[in-house]
Amino acid sequence: MKKQSFISHAKKMTIACSILAASVSFGASAFAFSDLKGNPAEAKINSLHEKGIINGMSNGKFAPKFKLTYGQAIQVIVSGLELKAQPSNSKASDFFDNVKDKSWFASAFLTAKQHGLSLDRNVNPNSSITRAQFAHLLTQGLLSKGTFPVTKMYFEISDDDKLSAEVNNSLQILLNTHIISLEAGSKFRPNDAITRAEAAVWVYDAAEFAKKVITPANQTPAPVYEKAEVAIVKAADGVNKVSLTVNNLPNPGYGLLIQKIEFNKDKTAVIYYTVTTPDPNKMYPQVISKATVVTYLADDYKPVAQFVPAAPAK
Repeated sequence: MKKQSFISHAKKMTIACSILAASVSFGASAFAFSDLKGNPAEAKINSLHEKGIINGMSNGKFAPKFKLTYGQAIQVIVSGLELKAQPSNSKASDFFDNVKDKSWFASAFLTAKQHGLSLDRNVNPNSSITRAQFAHLLTQGLLSKGTFPVTKMYFEISDDDKLSAEVNNSLQILLNTHIISLEAGSKFRPNDAITRAEAAVWVYDAAEFAKKVITPANQTPAPVYEKAEVAIVKAADGVNKVSLTVNNLPNPGYGLLIQKIEFNKDKTAVIYYTVTTPDPNKMYPQVISKATVVTYLADDYKPVAQFVPAAPAK
């Protein structure tokens, strides 16, 4: 499993947004929690607090080392990632035995269930949540927002012997996107309860990653251009620079993205690529354009370009 490959995840999901009873905030803030002075997470926590994503405890304190509950965890993930609720006549109690419909976190649990976050029916919203459980739910929330590429290098986690394959995969995604990191000795402490400060930092960094990298699932997909021109130039001894170019794009906002590279026994390297869509917040001249993406291969491999359509909105 110790290898590098290129993977891309695309899914779609929306969730409700309410105020977390023990949360955090984004950006610089005039307000400061009295127990955060000098804490490395202070700026991120204050920033989340400004946005109403998390709150402090009593007496102007945040209690960064306190354990996070499941109720707080679901609310901060939903709010922090700005996941939107889907219209529904269902109630949280239809899906969760221990979530009261009038509780402050009920709407977050309902929308989490609607969109596939893996929560058991008998989950206790007042119980603490582990670092591995929180990371898994946070990854599912990220994947629900749209498409993002990940250069996946496998990280050895020295204390992952009891993790399921699904949870381990979520940790690998968060490690590769630098949203979380391992501690000394490649430890993650998966079964330790996550603290309020740890959860706040992870959510902050995940939200920043989503804003910068994720292509929204509801964005108009790029036109289908199934053929890319492949150009090969020697880059160094034993290494070729391979360029994929797609012509006749509607404007300069379109681009190319390599989803993954598949190395076959016949010495072909299949390069799977997608045409990405323009930034909806920018204006582009309506001129026919082209886009190019580059990768590097051993010179004994023959590159083959393979178009991959963008995931359709559901």
